Amino acid sequence: MSEQLLITDNQRQEISSIISVLAQEVSSHLQTNNELKNGLLSGLAGQLLFLFKAHQMDSSTVDEALFSEKLELLQEQLSEQSFELSSGLAGQAWVLEFFNQADREEYDPELLEDVDELFVQALDYDPWPGEIEMVLGLSGYAPYAARRSQFSDQSKLYAVIVKGLESTATYFDNGHIAWSQPKESVYRFDTDDREKAEFNLGLAHGVPGIIAALLPALTIPSLKERVAKLVLGACDWLLAHQSGHEHTHSCFGTCVEESEPTSRLGWCYGDITIALTLARAGHALDRPSYVERAREIAIHAAKRDDKSGYINDAGLCHGFVGLALIFQIVNKVIPDPKLAEAAKYWVDYSLTAYRERGLAALHSYNGMSKTHEQDFGFLMGYAGVGCGLISLLNDDVSWTDCLLMA
Repeated sequence: MSEQLLITDNQRQEISSIISVLAQEVSSHLQTNNELKNGLLSGLAGQLLFLFKAHQMDSSTVDEALFSEKLELLQEQLSEQSFELSSGLAGQAWVLEFFNQADREEYDPELLEDVDELFVQALDYDPWPGEIEMVLGLSGYAPYAARRSQFSDQSKLYAVIVKGLESTATYFDNGHIAWSQPKESVYRFDTDDREKAEFNLGLAHGVPGIIAALLPALTIPSLKERVAKLVLGACDWLLAHQSGHEHTHSCFGTCVEESEPTSRLGWCYGDITIALTLARAGHALDRPSYVERAREIAIHAAKRDDKSGYINDAGLCHGFVGLALIFQIVNKVIPDPKLAEAAKYWVDYSLTAYRERGLAALHSYNGMSKTHEQDFGFLMGYAGVGCGLISLLNDDVSWTDCLLMA
C-alpha cells in the first residue's frame, strides 16, 4: 500500500496496464493522422508529452523512432505557429523546455532563447489589448516563463506579463483587485452587454488563473512587490466572493454575476482548483489565513460525487481521472486525510469505470453532439488521462505547471 496515494499493488498493476494501452492508442493515432495540429491542449505537443512520460516509466510502451520523428516535426514547424498556449507556440515551447530539462547534464540553454525574445517583444503592450486568461490569453505565457526560469533569467518576459496584467486589472477602493473579461473576449458569458464588467471564477478563464499565473513571479526580486500587491488584492477579492454555504454543492460559481453559485468540479471551473490556487498563494506569501480558507473549500469539494460534480468523462479538464490528479496535488499542498480520501475515491472510481467499459470509459464527452467520442488530446483525452495516471504511480506532478497547478 502506498502511504502517499493509498494505491494498492493490484491497482498499480491495473493503472500500468491502462497507461500501456493509452500509449499504444496515441502512438497509432500519431502514425496514421497527418492532419494533426501541433498544439499542447489538443494536438501533437500534448500527445508527445504523454509518450515522453510513458517512456520514462516503461520504455517498451513507446516507439522511440516514431517519437523522434514527430518531435523533429514539431521543432521544424515552430516558426509557423500562432503564439497562444492552447494551440500555439507558448504551449509547444513549454513542452520542448520540459523535455530539455529532463536530462540536466544535457540541458541546452540556447534552445529557446529566440522564443524568449520573441515573446518579450510580442507581449509588450500597455495596456494589454487582448485576452487575459490562460488558454488563449496573456496568462497562458506564464507556464512557459515559469518553466524556463528554472534554468534561465526570465525577469524580462515576466515583466511584460505583469505589466499587461496590471494594465487590465480592476482596482477597488478597499484594496481588492480583479480582472473583468475583455469586452470582445470569446469567453464572456454575457455577450449582450459587453460594457458590463464580468468577473470569471474559473482557473482556465478567470481570476484564479491569473493569480496562479502571477505566483512564480514572486521569486523575481525586481517584480516581487508589484506581484504581491496583485496577488494579495486578488485573493482577498476572491474570498470576499465566496458565496456558497454548507448546504450548497459549490462555494463559487462560474462567475461573480451568478445569483446562486453553481459550478462543476474540475480543473477548468470549480472550487477545488480555486482552493489549490489560494493555498499556493498563502504559502508563497506567508498568509496562513488563505491556506486555512483553502482547506475548508477543498474539504467541502471533497464531499461531491459524480452527480453533484457534473462528471461525465475522464479527462484532465473536468473528468474523473483529472479529479484524482487534482486531489492528489491539493493534498500535497494542504495535507489532510479527507483530501487524501477524495483522491482515493476518484482513483477507485476511475478504475471501476475502466473495468466496466474499457477504453470507452475514457472517451471525451462532446457537448455539441451529446455523445462520448475518442479524443487523443492532452486536456480532454487519452494523453492527459495517461499523464494523470502516471502521476498517480510516481507521485510526480511537476508537469502540471502547464495547467497552472504547480
